[in-house]
Amino acid sequence: MIRSPERPLRPTAVRARARRPSSPAGLAALALACATCAPPAQNGSVVVSSGAAERLGMLCRWGHAGAEQGDLCPRADGAARPARVRRIAGPADALSGPLAAGRPGDHVLENDEIAVVVEQLGPGAGLAESGGHVIDAADARARRDELGQIVARLGVPARQAVYSELTTGAGEDGSAWIEVRGRGGAGGALSVTTRYTLGPRDRALVIATSIQNDGSAPIEGLDLGDVVHWGAAAPIAPGSAPGSRGEREAPYVAGVGTGVAYALATADGAPLRARSGAGFSDATFARPAALPPGGRAAYQRILAVAPRGDPLAVATELFFLGGGAPGGVALELVDARGAPLPPLAGRATLTRVAEEGAAPAAGALDLWLRTGERAPLAAEAPPGLYLVGFEGSGRRALASARVRIRAGEIAPARLALSGAGQLDIVLHERGVPAPAEDEDLFVPLTPAKVSLLDAATGKAVSPPHLTLTGELQLSLPPGRLRVVASRGPEYALAEATVDIADNTRARLDLTLERVVDTAGYIGCDLRQHTAQSADAGVNATERLVSNAVEGVECAVTSEHNLALAADLRRDTAILRLDAKLRVLPGVELTSDRRGAGIGSLGVFPLGSEAAAPREGALRWVDKAAGEILREVRALPGERVVQVSRASAGGSPLHAQAPPQGAPDQGARLLAQIVGDGAGADALEVWTGRGVAARDSALEELWALLRASRPVTPTATSDTHGLLGAEPGYPRTYVGVADDDPGRLDAADLVAGLRRRRDVVITNGPFVTMRLGDTRQGGIASMGRGSRGGPLSLSIRVERAPWVDARELHVLVGGVAAGAPIPLEGARTTPAGALVDEIAIPVVLGTGGGRRPAWPDARAGGAPGRSRPGQGAHHPVRVAEDTFVVAIVRGRRPLEPVLSGDPAEILPFAMTAPLWIDADGDGRSLGRAAAP
Repeated sequence: MIRSPERPLRPTAVRARARRPSSPAGLAALALACATCAPPAQNGSVVVSSGAAERLGMLCRWGHAGAEQGDLCPRADGAARPARVRRIAGPADALSGPLAAGRPGDHVLENDEIAVVVEQLGPGAGLAESGGHVIDAADARARRDELGQIVARLGVPARQAVYSELTTGAGEDGSAWIEVRGRGGAGGALSVTTRYTLGPRDRALVIATSIQNDGSAPIEGLDLGDVVHWGAAAPIAPGSAPGSRGEREAPYVAGVGTGVAYALATADGAPLRARSGAGFSDATFARPAALPPGGRAAYQRILAVAPRGDPLAVATELFFLGGGAPGGVALELVDARGAPLPPLAGRATLTRVAEEGAAPAAGALDLWLRTGERAPLAAEAPPGLYLVGFEGSGRRALASARVRIRAGEIAPARLALSGAGQLDIVLHERGVPAPAEDEDLFVPLTPAKVSLLDAATGKAVSPPHLTLTGELQLSLPPGRLRVVASRGPEYALAEATVDIADNTRARLDLTLERVVDTAGYIGCDLRQHTAQSADAGVNATERLVSNAVEGVECAVTSEHNLALAADLRRDTAILRLDAKLRVLPGVELTSDRRGAGIGSLGVFPLGSEAAAPREGALRWVDKAAGEILREVRALPGERVVQVSRASAGGSPLHAQAPPQGAPDQGARLLAQIVGDGAGADALEVWTGRGVAARDSALEELWALLRASRPVTPTATSDTHGLLGAEPGYPRTYVGVADDDPGRLDAADLVAGLRRRRDVVITNGPFVTMRLGDTRQGGIASMGRGSRGGPLSLSIRVERAPWVDARELHVLVGGVAAGAPIPLEGARTTPAGALVDEIAIPVVLGTGGGRRPAWPDARAGGAPGRSRPGQGAHHPVRVAEDTFVVAIVRGRRPLEPVLSGDPAEILPFAMTAPLWIDADGDGRSLGRAAAP
């Protein structure tokens, strides 16, 4: 529905026990749909209710984590102060929280209920091309922000509004507003106006955007919406679990944090179309036909801020905003004998019971209880009949409680919970000495990830547990568990089966052992994000711990369009990880010019030459990738420039591809900025779990190499979260002189990626390759100018026992050289790794070159000359300069260390190209031999 921005929304007070509007439309219908998952109404007027003073006093009692009532309740006379807008002058004016980005000069729009920060004009934060967007939002009393940013999205592919004017004002009804104006769309043909309005008591910000086509041609593909980067909040939609991805039609999208939640909904109750990915939601509110010259369109939506971080808070807030009168539920948790239990962390679920023939709800509403935060054992809820359950802290409800919640009343729910057992896990690392008794200050770090699986079914009973010190104390439900400890692909698993009994304590000692020999290489994740990126919600400590438990030795924090904000060296030292993990600050710069972007450029390491966030020399707005590259190369010092792609489910604001209909343009752009000495050094060919994208990127890599554009292939996790986006899967091993993370020479790492190009990319197996004395990444000469006789291609595949590796594929010039070679772990090292060693002669001759002749022993060659996985194989013949790559594939997913789609977690590893100089002139496809 297209609405006119000249008709502003008018907040309407609704008493707690007042009748709902006579029409079940507008936000009342939307809110009821949120609570019951019934189809929302799609007609009627807009109603955003106020009346916070009449909410049964429940916000005063529970909504703010137990603060004193006198600080929370409205004044006795019920009067509300007007909403106001002001500029941030110092830290005291801004919001707090893991993603709070407000700084002096930004604008705060607030009342006594919520506070919202709109960024000042100028360079935008995160993926925003300008200021003028919402960057912070919080409860006005707690003032803790967990939101990333909200950016208006115009069209498909996404185009942003770039704002250049900002005004503020106040209404006679006590509301306050901020209005921004600018341009957007292809060639800036659209004039865009967005107004943010907040009433005196509303917990919802009204956002109204209007556009006009000032160009001479119609504009098509104008999906009108917002891209929300949820930051520290997990995206949800009705009937879905937090963090769920995919596309759906729903009455709202939301994000739930630890102490606050947000909901974005249409202002007229109509459903919206939303696609959610890793930390973002792309919501479409209107889809007008082509906008003719001079044509106008508009759309309105609301951003609701709930004072608690769980799905129940979201549903209740929208219900109240729609004019509904909530009730409440009070939980009493007891043991099987009826004795009261202490505060427990867990999840209480309210499942709506169908009444009078109505369809049952699609999903439960969750109330999350967090110990240590004075979390409520009571909360508001929409009226209705519910089944209340509980699970957490190793306990579960023995039976659900049936409660009737009525408007203005508190319904008690008494839940008897099962007993729980205690499991203490102590992790050791073989070869690391235990501390002496008098070494009280010495704490040996044994980082590990511990997965708990049902011993009978193999299903996970909880998310993985992470530990830095090798100690865990877990409350668990009774039963038999398989406990698996891991520390990345270089380590063997440590596992055991244990029986957990009610009200008993068990201890389990496990020993981790590093079995894979990666001497001379350091395992790096060259692109990952923390809460400093608007689309990630992982704080510095969580990010460092997640790297350590996965065995990552070098990590690059590549925040979106930021620089110094992600320098984690101090945090690394505080956690005593600086001997095990080296963190390099970097930046991810997105090229936004339409048709000129190929994704983003990662730049690392950065130091004092890069300026503070949003004010740096590394500018990206309205620049093509080549222009950004020239600015980077003009900076003092040496650094790596990596061409990156958006990971699967990445933000639609992250430009990554040329327009449809120009399939060759991306390849041409890529060829212009890599492999020419001053261009990009590395090409990210594997991002996160994007297997299909990896295969496509490899074809681009082969084309670049054949075109004499040498480039280093890399693999990164591009992680924005934790579970399902673990750091180091995949990772890039870089050949360095000293592979000790505590002594890593950053300049040597840069040289390894820029010049030596000696890398291995993998999510499990470790594969290396030599031709004579030349390792992958180098150039081996075998023509007239070379010394010695025929050369042998030596390939070594090593992996931990839990990592599968079945096939070795050798590609020459990007083309498979014969059938895959089977691998079977022909040898076991003293440490316990499985090893295959393959030798393949490489000779000069016809029939080779870029399409070599390699007879398959199973198809008429000489069978039986070598066992699978070791010995000599039939020769590869080359007739001209070319390159060789070794690829290893496995067939068994990397479970239980990783979980998810099995096809996305199959083992894969690849060497860097090894260039072959066939004519002996010291060069091969743009690669020159070292003097």
